[in-house]
Order: sequence, then C-alpha cells, then structure tokens
Amino acid sequence: MLEGMKIAILGAGALGCYYGARLAEAGHDVTFIVRSAYEAIRAQGLHVESVEGDIDLPEAHVCRTAQECGPADLVVVCWKAPCNGGFAESLPPLLHEKTEVITLQNGMGNAEAIAAFVPASRVFIGLCFVCCMPSDNPAVVRHLDGGNIRFAPLAADAAGEERAAFFAEMFRQARIQTSAHRHPEEILWTKLTWNIPFNGLCLAHGGIDTKQLFALPGQVARARAIMEEVCAAAEKRGFPLSRDIVEWQMKRTEAMGAFTPSSAVDYLKHRPVEYDAIWGTPLARAKEAGVPVPEFEKLCADIRRRLGMPL
Repeated sequence: MLEGMKIAILGAGALGCYYGARLAEAGHDVTFIVRSAYEAIRAQGLHVESVEGDIDLPEAHVCRTAQECGPADLVVVCWKAPCNGGFAESLPPLLHEKTEVITLQNGMGNAEAIAAFVPASRVFIGLCFVCCMPSDNPAVVRHLDGGNIRFAPLAADAAGEERAAFFAEMFRQARIQTSAHRHPEEILWTKLTWNIPFNGLCLAHGGIDTKQLFALPGQVARARAIMEEVCAAAEKRGFPLSRDIVEWQMKRTEAMGAFTPSSAVDYLKHRPVEYDAIWGTPLARAKEAGVPVPEFEKLCADIRRRLGMPL
C-alpha cells in the first residue's frame, strides 16, 4: 500500500473535497485548504455522499491558507484556472525540495503556470472525468458520477511517465479508476472535445443546460462541427484521438438530460469563467498547428461577446 504521504488540497471545493476524502480514506495525511466551507468542516467534519460509497471524515484537517498548512509531499490543485494568479502566494509555503504538484484543473496552460514555481519534472496533469457538487450544507459534498483520472507528466519523458504511473497507482488504491500516459496533450485534447463545444455553447447561449441546447435548431450540428475541428487540431499536433470519440461524446451528452456545464454555472453565478484554459489556449495551439477551425473561432467570439471581452 502507498500510504502516509502528506497531501495538501489547494482549492478544496466539491471536486477537491471528493478526491481528498478518497486519499484520506486510503491512509494519507490530507489537509484541505478551504475558504467558505472552513467553519462548517472544522465543526462538523467532511462528509461525502457518493454513488460508490459514502466517506465520513469527522476530524478532517482544514486550513484557510497555504501558510497555515505548511510544506507537503504532494499538492493537488483543484481551484479553477482564473485563480492561478494566486500561485505566487499559495504555492511557495506548500513546497519543500521534493514536493510534487498535480493539477486537476480544466483546460490547457495550468501546469505551465505551476512550473513557474516548481520544476517541470515535478509537475503532473490529472485529467478527471467526474460529477461532484456541493450541497446545502458546506460540510457535505455530493459525488454523483465518475471519478476516473488520466495522469501525465508536464515533462513528457520516460522518468515523468514512470512517476505518473506511481500517482495512478496511488489514486487507484484510493478507489479511483486511473491510467498513466507520457504526454499531457495526449490526454488534454480528449476532455476538450467535450468542454470546448458543450461548455462553450451552453455558456454562449446565456447559461443553458445540455437538454436546452439539444432542443435549439442547428446547435447539435454546430457542436459536432466544433468537436471535429478539435479532433483535427489534436491530430495535427501529433495526438490523434479515437475515431469514434465524436459519436460517443454526442450520445453521452444527449443522455445527460438537463445538465448545466461548469462554465455556464459560473456565468450564472457571476463568477470568473475559465476562458483561456478551455478555449483561448487550445485555439492558439490549433492555430500554431496550422489547422483551419472556423467554427471553433466563431464559438470563441460568441463566448467573448457573452462575457463582455474584447473581440
């Protein structure tokens, strides 16, 4: 068993609390760095209502700041990309000379932002497919579906891949389905085939859910066209995706029913939206590869217009 690692969950919202609780259940020393839920978790403990078995941590270790937490062996970044400006303040107090960092954030560019403070050889990407949400009680998190993680090193080499396999095994022992890969783009484009069109279109239409999107004339075809462009960009950059991924994503999204993607939720709640990580940086990489992506570009313009950003 891989036990006893000191782990800091930076940005312990619903997602961070879920994965941190699984790691604590597996025997690791986990500290949750939280803000709004601090008093509730400190008083009540952390409780996860999960489709795969509930978790109760009556004495969950919570801190308000990284300074209070102190150095850890592993930092798991779970806050959203617009918070990355906080790395300068929050990462250094969590580091010792061998600290490794995993980002579970959406989109591209997050690991590179972390590497400004941690050597790239100790930075890893964890691409997670999970549905978690807070409850009315800040000390309770609901895990509704999924949870599997694909790991890859920012430094795409054999040593990094070996270490990614270590983290895959560590999370697997925490009852999470995992796999390890060598190159980060190999895994990032896969999730972006869904996030770019569906997160984007639901946001561009004012914060609607996927059921409403599927009912709008022309939007299913538009989502498919955007997804095909994303696949073309991934292939041109050297990371061809599964041939059936477009049909698979379309079918699973239709089956979701009235699901509101995270960016649409952020927009409706007047919170910062992860524009650069999910759309801006991937679009720039597609253009670097020389791939024509007119539908993707149109979507980005629609999103920027919705968010009041310059075109």
